Amino acid sequence: MKTKALYLDDSYAVEGTGTAIFVEFTDMKVDQSIFYPTTFGEPNDTGKVLIDNKEYQIVDTIYDGEYVHLISMDTYPQDIAGKTVKQKIDWERRYIHMRFRTALRIISGLAYQKWKVPCRVNETYDDRAWIDIEKPDITEEEINEVMAEANEIVKRNLDVRFRYIGIDEFNRNEDLKKMSVHDAYDEDRIRIMTIDGLPDQPEFGVNVKKTGEVGQINYKTTKLKGKVSNRINITLQ
Repeated sequence: MKTKALYLDDSYAVEGTGTAIFVEFTDMKVDQSIFYPTTFGEPNDTGKVLIDNKEYQIVDTIYDGEYVHLISMDTYPQDIAGKTVKQKIDWERRYIHMRFRTALRIISGLAYQKWKVPCRVNETYDDRAWIDIEKPDITEEEINEVMAEANEIVKRNLDVRFRYIGIDEFNRNEDLKKMSVHDAYDEDRIRIMTIDGLPDQPEFGVNVKKTGEVGQINYKTTKLKGKVSNRINITLQ
């Protein structure tokens, strides 16, 4: 049994219900979760759960490769396995993460489309995000071009769609494999993001439904030893 990822089924769901299947002090495993755990560079959701009419603040969400753990500020009752867990996420925190995540995927899609290079790592925060483009000789002009095209995709308000493919189909697709060369997928199915005009990408984060929701993408670069860094730092407005 694995925790069902309700957050991937509907990233806009603010409330949901699951069942406690294990508890130890402040750590609770659930059979399904609307709380997104820290994975693939995207931070966890926070919020609260209600069990037997008592509220618990969720300060961290962890994925162990099989189960989602909801970490409470206070110790849970140790006899709650099998009980209903009503879940409610902090929507403002979730939504900014969704916007940043889609912005990063637009940038990574453009980078692969232009140069056939993957984006090695990325991190999302509450007020900024960054992504590394694996083009060692990238120039400021090329970055400006990518960012201008990214904002055009935002303005076009395109659909952000998802589907799943089997691991065999994924392994036969050299582009998908190259784009995710730094990610390890322990899954039978791979979730694929589609935005018209960009290459399909593997994506297990939470995203907006339309690119227009991202908002204006602003960026800054830094110079390291006289060279333009391939780390693109962005904010949104």
